Amino acid sequence: MPEPMYLTDENLLAAIPALIGFVPVDSLVIVAAVVHTDGTVRLGRTTRFDLDLAMRLPQRVVTHLDRALGDRPVQRLIGAVVHDPSDSTDLPYRPQLHQLTHRLHESGFVNVELLHLPSFTAGAVWSCYDVADHNGILPDPALSPVTTDRVANGNRVYSDRATFLTQFLPAPADVRDSIATLADPITEEVQAEELTGDFPRLRRRLDQLDEAVTAATLGQLPTAVHEIAELIAALSSFLLRNIHLIQSTEERCGAAQSLWLHLWRHAPARYAPTMVALTATTAHLRKDGSTAGAILQHDPRPTKLSRLVRRWIADGVEPAVVAPDIAAVAQQLRATLTSPAEN
Repeated sequence: MPEPMYLTDENLLAAIPALIGFVPVDSLVIVAAVVHTDGTVRLGRTTRFDLDLAMRLPQRVVTHLDRALGDRPVQRLIGAVVHDPSDSTDLPYRPQLHQLTHRLHESGFVNVELLHLPSFTAGAVWSCYDVADHNGILPDPALSPVTTDRVANGNRVYSDRATFLTQFLPAPADVRDSIATLADPITEEVQAEELTGDFPRLRRRLDQLDEAVTAATLGQLPTAVHEIAELIAALSSFLLRNIHLIQSTEERCGAAQSLWLHLWRHAPARYAPTMVALTATTAHLRKDGSTAGAILQHDPRPTKLSRLVRRWIADGVEPAVVAPDIAAVAQQLRATLTSPAEN
């Protein structure tokens, strides 16, 4: 469930690096406060824009937010302008932000608050664009309740966007080629097992995937190419992939996301779309929109599942809305595969 909006402005600012997965600079970060079904106001979609692009093309920001939030009960938008105005006595980009606010109002976002922050350094002074005496001191982002919660659930906050993006660098081509040589014949076996309903063999492959997720909870990811090949090939089974769209605990969900991303980095081209879909789905369900969005950018041949996740993100569909149905299907498939009558 989304976090209640109990945060003060300074604590909301301190939470931003955890919400997007890295410490932003020269950015416009928009956080939506959304009215939930029980009447409480909760943390909604958080979106980061390059500051220069947002200031030059404000309509792109408005169009993006309107698509993602237009049908949501948005109470207000809180925007963080992250930029060090060392050469200015006024808050930066004030005229451009005035134009952006006007366009947001025209689009139906009537309650917009813009705050300036030079950096995410503890003790930095933040200021409000509209109310001169509304300002304060940034707490340590590392100690934010949102940060500690996200880290406890297996999320990492990277020092900058460039470091965050290193997660999405594929393994060397020769390594992926060697994995392809091993994975292709195993994939043929997996597909034959699924076609003929060979549940005992598929069950053993499910056990192997489950054990890999368990190992990932301890920070252990496979390094041997034959093991990586076996896991990637096993996930070519729609049955096994769908079982692993969701995990039984938050800890296992975080571990699974790390494992799927690791397998994607090593996946030959034939298998990459499946690993993108699995990684993006898991990340979205964990409210890790930054990872979901980033991995989807590396998908030249999107699967139906990838396109669905992309639509969820674009339309601002809350993970809590889709998670119960995904969990029900995964549990039913696991029960079917592991039923004694099928072994």
